Amino acid sequence: MGDRDTTRRGFLRGAAAAGAGLGAGALLPAAGATASGNAAPAFDLSGLPMRQDDPRWGRDLMWNRRRVIRAARAGGMSRSEAESLLWDYPDGNSIGNEGCQLTCLAMVLHLLAAPRRPAWTPRTLNRAAHEGLFYTLSGLGMNTLYADLVSEVSDGAVQLAIGENFLPGEKTWKPAYCDTAPLVRAYRSLAPGDRAGLVLMLKTGTYDDTMASHYVLLDPNSAQPPGDRNAEVLDPAMPAGRSGRWTLSDSAKWITQDPDIRREWRKAGISDTQVGGAWLFARCDRTTGRPALGALPAAWAAELAS
Repeated sequence: MGDRDTTRRGFLRGAAAAGAGLGAGALLPAAGATASGNAAPAFDLSGLPMRQDDPRWGRDLMWNRRRVIRAARAGGMSRSEAESLLWDYPDGNSIGNEGCQLTCLAMVLHLLAAPRRPAWTPRTLNRAAHEGLFYTLSGLGMNTLYADLVSEVSDGAVQLAIGENFLPGEKTWKPAYCDTAPLVRAYRSLAPGDRAGLVLMLKTGTYDDTMASHYVLLDPNSAQPPGDRNAEVLDPAMPAGRSGRWTLSDSAKWITQDPDIRREWRKAGISDTQVGGAWLFARCDRTTGRPALGALPAAWAAELAS
């Protein structure tokens, strides 16, 4: 909690400086207020969500587990420690098995970056990650460097702007939900049209990313109020034959059909609608060199101050 409080104080100081002369009412609107009431959809979501197990890329390898283990052993780890770095999938550590976050980042680029050929998909982003050496032999590089990856492959046009972590399952942390997490509430308090240029990624499941964590995007076009805990999401694990409304609880029920994942969720006390973190991606304003956040900072400041 200490890290988040420090971020809160720093943000509020910066917001106050940026809004000098505007008055508190203009800088910190009431929590849940919308800036313009723009009800138009934020994005064209045709073809989304991308599915991580899509046959076009689902079998593409992310990590070579044997090489990771060999490198870890050479670095002094015991065999059991080295083997614990990556889950042992019979068909490999592929996008279909481990690429929920990668698929979310591909959707972020699809929505925020300039159109390109070939288009951003889990396959093209996975190739870029390999070429840019984002997959380290520790097996941990993708999780720690995803902000750098998105910025690098978009030539700085898309940036990770804000993040909140809630350490799900850790005893010293109070569980967080979409109706309690300040950044999520702030994003959802904006009318859909006011979210143009902003995409929010959520983590569900366990704090440990080895096997039982999961990543989704909050549906940027959803008109749900901030107080609705069961948020509508774009889920890389959503079954290919399904369409329409899909929520956090739908996602949880689907992925915990896997007995190993269900066991880890129960061990950590994770509930179906609990969130472990939120990361806001935004287009970069080329004039200022900063993420173009629109009304989001004032809404976030209001949530942090409430």
